[in-house]
Amino acid sequence: MKHLLALIHRVTEGRVPRTQVLLLLVLAVGYAEITLIGALGPTLEQVFHFNNTTLGLLATASNVVAALATIPFGVLTDRARRTMLLAICLTIWSAAVGIAGASVSLAMFFAARLLLGGMSAVTGPAVPSLVGDLVPAAHRARAFGLIESGQLAGSGLGFILAAAITAFISFRWCFWVLGVAGALLAMAFWRLPEPRRTTAGPLEGGDGGGDTETPVQRLVREAGVAPSPTAILREDPMRMPLWSAARYVVRVRTDLIMMASRMVGDFFLAAIGTFGVLFAVKQYGLSQGAADLAMLIVGVGALAGFLLVGRAGDRLIRKRRLNGRLWLGALGYILGPLPLFFALRTHRLEIALPLFALGAFFVAGAGPTLDAVRVDVVVARLRGRTESIRQVQRTAVEGSAPVLFGVISGAVPGGGGLQLAFTASLPALMVSGLITLLALRTYGPDVAAALASTKRGAAGQAKGDRPE
Repeated sequence: MKHLLALIHRVTEGRVPRTQVLLLLVLAVGYAEITLIGALGPTLEQVFHFNNTTLGLLATASNVVAALATIPFGVLTDRARRTMLLAICLTIWSAAVGIAGASVSLAMFFAARLLLGGMSAVTGPAVPSLVGDLVPAAHRARAFGLIESGQLAGSGLGFILAAAITAFISFRWCFWVLGVAGALLAMAFWRLPEPRRTTAGPLEGGDGGGDTETPVQRLVREAGVAPSPTAILREDPMRMPLWSAARYVVRVRTDLIMMASRMVGDFFLAAIGTFGVLFAVKQYGLSQGAADLAMLIVGVGALAGFLLVGRAGDRLIRKRRLNGRLWLGALGYILGPLPLFFALRTHRLEIALPLFALGAFFVAGAGPTLDAVRVDVVVARLRGRTESIRQVQRTAVEGSAPVLFGVISGAVPGGGGLQLAFTASLPALMVSGLITLLALRTYGPDVAAALASTKRGAAGQAKGDRPE
């Protein structure tokens, strides 16, 4: 609680950079809209006359479009002005969410959801790219934790809007409120300057950019870790097509391990976001409003994980624990399923809620620490494209979760289908933690390779030519 209050104090005093706050808000409004699909699930089913499977397809279709749109957005992130790109996409997103609120048919609502999915895809590559250039390496896990907490804050906002607005006026106002918020954010990004692209991020004092050596790179160098030969970039990143960037990602083994380890975590969180309210209604006999509030409490646990685990990971780096972030991420996925298992088995809400919140703390908290690891091993000018590849994998995983959970819930009577699906995913979460530990062998060499690639490129530019 002390750390949460300190963070709020820093934000209100303006000590958290404006761009980080804006990126947090972008994720918040995006995830609030996504959460509305699950939070308003019973209402939408009545208005548009569909079932659980169709509800899952609504979420999945927008994810498919987001996966496809992430590829060109990844290229644009590496080559265009990212703040302007975010402003344009937010403007279109705001119009689309307004259309969703005004929809008079399922087809119209479905089309608006597809457009929303396409525009929201820009955050996948743009956010990590901007964080890499704006935040010193020793503070990136904390920055990712702060910014990615917007996902949980947005999810909580979605539940609050669904519970508060639908109690008095039409559910359509939930979408229109978010449309106004998106338009205001678009105006803010129009005025935001584009940061300089760097490999190491700004100096630790935060007063300028430059390719300075990061604390992680310093630890690797002092330990005499040799760079992974397959992960050294031998091409000009600005001229690399997407397929070459994909081959580069495959050569960076740590990046592959991080993507594999996060798959199940993303799957589980997407399923909770879509079907958590329905599960609470059937498992505990709650009304939709009460179930929305229960999900909000679980979201507070996940939000605490985002904010506190990332800070702990950065602290370990400053204490010269090179693999500290990896251990924290792995433990989050290994420990999280334990309270979640007991929460799923009980029908007593007063017991289940704190257990769900604790499990969400561990599972959500693993994300920012592992995202910071991914930024450490990727060359700056390829962050957008490599992140777009990661986002394609992520949206595919998140898109499959609503459909799979919807099919299972429809096949098993009552709430037993959702309980079975959630329980079956818990062992896979623990396996994700074990996969994360594989990076203990690859992280140092891949960091050294990223540093060697940057020096190689700088030497080539100093001579007036391109890297080989």
